[in-house]
Amino acid sequence: MSASETGTLLIMVRGNLTHHTAVAEAAHTYLDCAASTPVDPAVAKAMRDVLEGHGANPASIHSAGIEAMQAVERARMLVALRVNGDPSGLVFTSGATEANNMAIKGVVWASSQPKKHIIVSAIEHPSVMDVATWLERSGQCALTVLPVDSAGRVDIDSLRKALRPDTVLVSIMHTNNETGVVQPIAQFGADCRAHGALFHCDATQGFLKLPIDVQANCIDLLTVNAHKAHGPKGVGALYANPDIEIVPLAHGGGHEMGRRSGSLNVAGIVGLGACVEYYPKEQALEYQDLRGQLLFDLREAFPKLRLNGPRKAETGHVLNIGIPGVSGKELAKALDLEGIRVSASSACHATKLTPSSVLKAMGYSDEQADEALRISFGRFTRQEDLYRLVEALKRIVPQVAA
Repeated sequence: MSASETGTLLIMVRGNLTHHTAVAEAAHTYLDCAASTPVDPAVAKAMRDVLEGHGANPASIHSAGIEAMQAVERARMLVALRVNGDPSGLVFTSGATEANNMAIKGVVWASSQPKKHIIVSAIEHPSVMDVATWLERSGQCALTVLPVDSAGRVDIDSLRKALRPDTVLVSIMHTNNETGVVQPIAQFGADCRAHGALFHCDATQGFLKLPIDVQANCIDLLTVNAHKAHGPKGVGALYANPDIEIVPLAHGGGHEMGRRSGSLNVAGIVGLGACVEYYPKEQALEYQDLRGQLLFDLREAFPKLRLNGPRKAETGHVLNIGIPGVSGKELAKALDLEGIRVSASSACHATKLTPSSVLKAMGYSDEQADEALRISFGRFTRQEDLYRLVEALKRIVPQVAA
């Protein structure tokens, strides 16, 4: 590294240290729960009990291994029953990204059809969209991307028209991570079932916020994870109907009914199960109340404020707004200096210079997409957190807009 490059790096590091010192001195308000949530102390305790225990491999046949496997199977039952699925169909993964890859690639690779066609929506997470486009580019399947309306909803008729005799899989998310819009999953599932295509639903954002029933909603494959529900990062699950054939992403020891090889993350899996235990009921109503009050207060403070997405988001935990002429990224950075954590877009897009693909698909211009600010709630969000956000925005917006 040259001297000039070293100097530039030092300036960047010092700048970051100054920034983080300023943030550390401020009270923290975390409103970025659609990206990730703080771990519930009760969940952390359940994991700590495992980590401080014997550390046995659940595949081992001695008593400690059997105890570890019992903990895994208890978590499997808790998660599967919460979505009304057969526990034997639940496969633990390293997170939602792996589960989405496993669902889409696994079904396409397992299909014996000479030609294969898959359908996704235009607002899918990259772990669905990028997989689908890679399969198409590599000649493994044909792909149809369904448009959405201005609220971000997929039109049911567009799905029906897109279904073809060679359609092997449809993947449409439950709740969008940027706008909070909930799709009519039950209708999509029924249409796919009637057509003979498998239906995959990425329920990462909706899990434990709204009821999800894989049987009633005709969902063949369902993705969930822990860290969007006050659990640990690095663990998720794919529910796949036990009758469905899936080619595994990785071959090895034949773990997880042969669908996902690798020694199990026992502490993480126990953490995912604990999330289900400590969410005794879905939280959507509480979030809707917070969202409604915040939107009212923001509109009073900023009459020209634009709501990006539906007027009423069923889960209620996401509010995406735009203030004309004010960059969402600049607002997010200014709020961070005051100890308030929000997002300008999905965490998977936050470092990219391109506008949100979700908002673009909904018909927003590049400028409007750049103005987006996403505020998202969790179990520990309180009304005083939102009051602090509004007061901070009243001070910051005139400075950022200047």
